Amino acid sequence: MWCAFMVIMPLALGLSPSTWIGDSLSIIGDLTLKNLTLPGTHDSGTYYLTDTPMPGDKSEFWTALYELADLLDKDVGVVAKDWAQSQDQDFYQQMLGGIRYFDLRAGWQNVTKTWVTFHFVEGYPVQYLLGNISQYLKDYPSEIVVVEMSHFDGFPTENNIEVLKQMVLNTLGQYLQPVDLTFSFTVNQMISTGKRALVTMSSGFDNTVIWPPSTFYGTYADSPDLKKMVDFNNKTVEFFMSQNWPGQLFQISWTLTPDTDTVLETVVPWKPHTLIQLADHANIALPSFYTEMKKYGWRMGNILVIDHYEKSSILPVVWGFNGIPY
Repeated sequence: MWCAFMVIMPLALGLSPSTWIGDSLSIIGDLTLKNLTLPGTHDSGTYYLTDTPMPGDKSEFWTALYELADLLDKDVGVVAKDWAQSQDQDFYQQMLGGIRYFDLRAGWQNVTKTWVTFHFVEGYPVQYLLGNISQYLKDYPSEIVVVEMSHFDGFPTENNIEVLKQMVLNTLGQYLQPVDLTFSFTVNQMISTGKRALVTMSSGFDNTVIWPPSTFYGTYADSPDLKKMVDFNNKTVEFFMSQNWPGQLFQISWTLTPDTDTVLETVVPWKPHTLIQLADHANIALPSFYTEMKKYGWRMGNILVIDHYEKSSILPVVWGFNGIPY
């Protein structure tokens, strides 16, 4: 069904990315999250990364990364950053840019006793990123956000995870949407009550205001090949539209996943040298896929996840799926 012809969708005019939820309440205000498609970022906190490998990360890429580091005569942490960074902005900037879902991967740094974001290597403290969200919700009272906190590498104890939970409660407590897996609340109700943040944790959730990990039905192609990713998402969208998915928000990932060969091919001049370059290759194809899905009256799940979002057409695509003129 998908056409291989690729176009770049023009930037939307007359709709502000920073306030698009509030600006569109006449269209989406009475809808629930189950009836919407929200734009999200993958490995959302990787805009800044250190050279320090994340303890407990068992990715198969480390063998390839060490081999590539030897070939390039560089520290493996430096090489890893190129294939770990998938975003260029912190959470406040991403929300200004229209993003309303974050894939927040949290790892325990036992030396500094700090929760940090990570992807292969360690990044910014989670507290800072949660603070970004809190500040944005304060500054923009008609906007909402969905946050999936997961992975929890670094061998955290139950007490460490409790620290993370308390961090969420202390930073976002006034905004946390109570757990309701029927998703009966509307966007208007989230805004009128001030409960504008839905947050999950892969462990440590409490079924009151911290939602369980089962809240999301996640999908991704797990391939560096664009055609395979598109074919996978073609089938995934059809699968999403065939069922109601009670108690879950369905995610669709428009992302390419590097494999060992992709990493080692960094030395080939015409091949992608970074994850962001690989993402940009995928992002060019999104508008054509959107056009094809619209022909069938289909949506790309409840959450559409992407890498390097600001060099993509994710916002006009999501607005189009939600029936929002721009």
